[in-house]
Amino acid sequence: MGMCGAYLRVTSGELRELSEKPERYWEYAEKAAGTERAVDIDKAWHALWFLVGRAGFEVDFVLGGALLGEADSDGPPRWFTADEVRTISAEMTRTGFDQLSQGLELSELDAEGIYPSIWDEPDALDYVRGYYDELVTFFAGAAKAEEPVVTIIT
Repeated sequence: MGMCGAYLRVTSGELRELSEKPERYWEYAEKAAGTERAVDIDKAWHALWFLVGRAGFEVDFVLGGALLGEADSDGPPRWFTADEVRTISAEMTRTGFDQLSQGLELSELDAEGIYPSIWDEPDALDYVRGYYDELVTFFAGAAKAEEPVVTIIT
């Protein structure tokens, strides 16, 4: 199965409730699955983290954010304010995937131990590109709605 990443748009009220009961994250995620309010990035999270760090993004939208609850085997969920979501969206919109991955050799990802171990496949970056493009759309929607975002890696 492996470690997978996911994002969830929430309202301010939902965020307050999740702050008090972070274990309810899964209920919210299940309700939002298959809608524009949720996106799953599968195992691309680690490569995206590497790429946005390399690009110098202001907000680490992969492993950053404020914690919701205690660390355990499932997360914990982390969240970004509506202001941070706007910043993330603007940076992603400005930085297309071609620019983000410019000059990258797949061997760098392998040498850095970036998960998953697929970097010997010539089309491995296409896998990451697809999820980045989904996140660009997702964060643009959340920014337009002025909503916070919750993320988790499990």
